[in-house]
Amino acid sequence: MTYRRQLFVTLLALVIVSTGLFAAASYHVCDHLLRREVHRKVHSIAATTALFLDPVLVEQVAAKGDDGKPQYAELDKILREVRDANRRQDIHVDHIYTLLPSQMNPSDAVYGVDTGEESGADHRPGDAFKVNGQGAPGGIEGIHRRDDQLDDFQIGYDTGFAPIYDRSGKLVAELGIKLGWAPDTMLSNVWRYLLPPFAVTLVLALTISVVLSRQVSVPLYSLRATVEAIGQGDLNAVAESRGTVEFVEMAKAINLMSAGLRERKMIERAFSGYLSHEVLERILRDGKLPELKGERRRVSLLFADIRDFTSLAEKNQPEDVVEMLSEFFARMVAVVRQNFGYVDKFLGDGMMATFGAPADDSAQERHAIAAAIEMQNELRELSSKWQSQGRAGFKMGIGINSGNAIVGNIGSEAHMEYTAIGDAVNLASRLQDATKEVDAEILVSGSTYDAAKGEFRWASFGEIKVKGRTQPVRIYGVANGFQTVDSA
Repeated sequence: MTYRRQLFVTLLALVIVSTGLFAAASYHVCDHLLRREVHRKVHSIAATTALFLDPVLVEQVAAKGDDGKPQYAELDKILREVRDANRRQDIHVDHIYTLLPSQMNPSDAVYGVDTGEESGADHRPGDAFKVNGQGAPGGIEGIHRRDDQLDDFQIGYDTGFAPIYDRSGKLVAELGIKLGWAPDTMLSNVWRYLLPPFAVTLVLALTISVVLSRQVSVPLYSLRATVEAIGQGDLNAVAESRGTVEFVEMAKAINLMSAGLRERKMIERAFSGYLSHEVLERILRDGKLPELKGERRRVSLLFADIRDFTSLAEKNQPEDVVEMLSEFFARMVAVVRQNFGYVDKFLGDGMMATFGAPADDSAQERHAIAAAIEMQNELRELSSKWQSQGRAGFKMGIGINSGNAIVGNIGSEAHMEYTAIGDAVNLASRLQDATKEVDAEILVSGSTYDAAKGEFRWASFGEIKVKGRTQPVRIYGVANGFQTVDSA
């Protein structure tokens, strides 16, 4: 369920429940008040009628067979006149009856005269009075006590009683009145009065719910669309500041996030040519950029060069050579970056890579050697692929040296590049040239060997003289990176 629909349903349900509870409470109050008023009115009619009845006449009709007495006919006539006089639009008396103590048991009540034969209440003199199938506890005195409580409807709120006293003040009978039509009909009118306001409230709630859910959902959908656009790479997407203060603040936050992502993207593009993806991610994560100025630091330099490139160009078509070089350099660059280095520059048919700058790398020697081994493995796969396509493959020599060098921006204001210069760089280049002399794929200097000798299998090539150095240089080959393996 969408947020808009959920909000709409929640608001509508809240109004329906609250209005329904209010209507139910109102109905309950009206029901109680109406029953109390009806009971009061019935009680009033009974009390007024009882004042005008002759207690002696009432007492003379109390036993079975008394309905043949003239006193029965006289009292029945009086009660019927009272009954008919109280059959109006606001109240309808069904029948009136007298209750007297039973001659057999004074604690029980029996009927005297009952005018209810028309409604089926065929009670004759001497019949026992019962409430819900049971006798009236306490006789007529008990009935009087209970009926006098206007909020107690034990006998029925549509039934009222009034005492009939003799001249000495003794309770001799009770006059009972029973309504003919139930006031429940009046209660049904209460619902008719409650339903229109409820319907109006429901319509208003429906309208307000639609408006509120739209006011909330429309800005949300707009912000969602902006976030989705940013997630798909559109960093120029702008969130519209509409709706309440909260949505305006959220739109501002999204726009700030988008601006931050644009800056991050710009930094990535600016340094992608200098740094490997891993190094760049670490710099951005830590929030520290390397100092792009000349500084002396220990680095490991890797030089790679294609052997006999001239012969390669002669054996293959120019288009094939360009395609092969593009594929070759793509794989080599990927390997360097995977091993926390970066490609300093391309040198025609070769390349220079630096490890340990601009970001520090305590394992730079190991990373440089691992990169060289992977580069040779990648080249073997490429050569096998090219040969299967009828193309001539080639080999590559790699030289690695570790030492102090000046790294930073070198050049002029018009053109500069981040690179490394110094004797350590020159020696790495000379070692790459020396791979041809000793027929090795990878040669490393003694300084590189000393830092990583426990992590690879080696073979020693002794010492060699290199151009530009008076002292000979110890060189080593990695076991799976040269052709002839000697013991170190």
